[in-house]
Amino acid sequence: MDHLVSFTRAQNVEGITIKPIEEPGRSPFLIVDVAAKAGTTSQAQDKTVLMYGHLDKQPFGEGWNTDPCDPVIKDGIMYGRGSNDDGYSLFCAILSIKACQDLGTGHPRVVITIEGSEEGEIDDLLFYMQKYKGELGNPDLVICLDSIANNTSSLFITSTLRGCLNFDLKVQTAKSNMHSGFSGPYPQPYYIMN
Repeated sequence: MDHLVSFTRAQNVEGITIKPIEEPGRSPFLIVDVAAKAGTTSQAQDKTVLMYGHLDKQPFGEGWNTDPCDPVIKDGIMYGRGSNDDGYSLFCAILSIKACQDLGTGHPRVVITIEGSEEGEIDDLLFYMQKYKGELGNPDLVICLDSIANNTSSLFITSTLRGCLNFDLKVQTAKSNMHSGFSGPYPQPYYIMN
């Protein structure tokens, strides 16, 4: 938590409030609130975006080719415990806001929540969300910065909280190619897929 707070402060983001919280018997929780900022693009200044991430990590487990506690960069990719679940979330959120400010494009109000018990129970998250709901507001958009990426060359966006389903679908309606105007009735693969 100290590292996240220190990094966030060092970015000099305008209009920021940083609130680290730790209730007795609960995992830590962080609320970063960044006021809306007008810019060169048309922005809805009365909107709120809530970004969610977590700072706890999976247990060490088996199968490491590098030390999980000593990050290693190989071929431009960082390997280390939490490098992709979910150690990037706060950094990604803060740097995206900073980029908007540096470019002068503006942004809506952004509230970032970082919790410390995602890998275990959900009780602490529910507790904090309920207790601090007045500070979180009524978001118009929620971005969960805890998703899956199946490769390193694509940006993946999922529309659910818990991952996505990837599959290949093949629809075959004939054994050979058909020529237009010659084939007669022919089932449409697009209708079959729908």
